[in-house]
This record gives sequence, C-alpha cells and structure tokens, in this order.
Amino acid sequence: MEVAVAAVIGRSPDCDVSLGDTYLSSRHARVALDEGELTLEDLGSTNGTYVNEQMITGRVHLERGDVVQVGGVLFEVVR
Repeated sequence: MEVAVAAVIGRSPDCDVSLGDTYLSSRHARVALDEGELTLEDLGSTNGTYVNEQMITGRVHLERGDVVQVGGVLFEVVR
C-alpha cells in the first residue's frame, strides 16, 4: 500500500509550498501523489489554476510534460 503525499500551494506561510506571488490565493491549489497518480486540484482560488493554458475545475490528473500555472508561477511536470 502506498501512502498519499500532498502539498498545498499558496501565499500563506502555512502552505507546504509558500510563494510570495500576489496573484496567488492564500491556499491556491493542492498537488497530490496517491497510488502512483499525480493530481492537481484548485482550492477555490481567485485567479484560477491552469494546466497547459486551460483553467481546471475539480481534480485533474497530471502527466509528464504538463505545465501548471498558479498565479504568475509556472511548474513543469518532469516525472
């Protein structure tokens, strides 16, 4: 059995990944690895969360090469 690992991304210092970007909400998005599946979920952010330039709703699966945008910050999935 694999243990789920998750991180909340946002502007709040209480987030697992805290970034000083004013376009981020306090708790913007959650990325998780659960049973080998990498997922991303917007947490009701003001400016939205994007994967490959498309705004997401709900939880989406991420694949290698996907580009995630939260606020003005871009991440690329490399594994």
